[in-house]
Amino acid sequence: MQHRIFTTSQKAWAGMLAGITKAEKSIYLEMYFLEDDVAGNSFLAELQKAADRGLKVIVILDMRSSHRLYNSDAISNLRKAGAEILFFSFFLRRLHRKILIIDEKTTFIGGVNIKKDFASWRDLQIRVTGRVVPHIVSSFARTYKECGGKESSLIGKNKQSVFRRAKMWFLERGIGKKTESFKKHYIQRIDHAQSSITIVTPYMLPPRWFIAHLHQALLRGVIVEIMMPVATDHAFANSLNRSYASFLTRLGVRCYFSPGAMNHSKAMLIDGREGLIGSQNMDILSFDFNAEAGIFFNDPKIVKDLSKIIEKWKSGARLSGYGLENLYWFDVVFAFTLRLFGFLPLW
Repeated sequence: MQHRIFTTSQKAWAGMLAGITKAEKSIYLEMYFLEDDVAGNSFLAELQKAADRGLKVIVILDMRSSHRLYNSDAISNLRKAGAEILFFSFFLRRLHRKILIIDEKTTFIGGVNIKKDFASWRDLQIRVTGRVVPHIVSSFARTYKECGGKESSLIGKNKQSVFRRAKMWFLERGIGKKTESFKKHYIQRIDHAQSSITIVTPYMLPPRWFIAHLHQALLRGVIVEIMMPVATDHAFANSLNRSYASFLTRLGVRCYFSPGAMNHSKAMLIDGREGLIGSQNMDILSFDFNAEAGIFFNDPKIVKDLSKIIEKWKSGARLSGYGLENLYWFDVVFAFTLRLFGFLPLW
């Protein structure tokens, strides 16, 4: 099994485009945001070239986030070249997954969208090969079938085989019957943590059960660290992050705020031995509504690489203080409003 972790949107885009240009048989893409032109590169143009070469090209996009492409010339040209383009459109559900599969042998998975507004962002996307890839292909086939795909050879791959002991597992939420794997995984890993839990997330609006399990870990003496960006792409998310950081800090969580470019990464480390990289945020949308995907691993090399990345980010981050001194007056009002509707557990 080979891997590489990309730490910015642009680095991930370069790696993904290289994979597309080198593909020999097939390219499968699931994406939340997709724009035609990002940082001078056109993913759709490269996909069209691949389709012109006779490769099987299938693209599945979230309807609301990528709606501008729905009737675009780029999509029309891609279809004329022989590619199949589907849009995920279900009530109260979003296709929040970010997956690229090359030749059913190599997968890119994580939190990286394809949109020029995100070019300067920090983010995590991991490229992997090996035994985990067929399981990701199976998941893609389930999404494909849900969105109306008809190709029998791909639909036939949607039955996932039983995992044997491995160093990497694929996790998904919201496709077919796969609705609880993320929640179960987080509960299991947090409850079994012995020394440390480190979480990186851009947005912090966790369900009550998540905070409860973190609190139990803290009471066992586990060190819990959460890293968030100082400034996100949404003002209300900044307020949410500050509000929850103040609350979680008083429980004993070490909350770090990373300055500079927006950090859109979604990751978790347990005891320095296990890790998770995926598309999921720490909010009720990811745990209860959206279609999400990620990989869990205990491969020492991957864990070491992820640990180094997070430690580097943490070295430039600010540790949140206690109490209300880090909040603006509107954060307090916002938190009080959330409490009225049951989102914030205390205050």
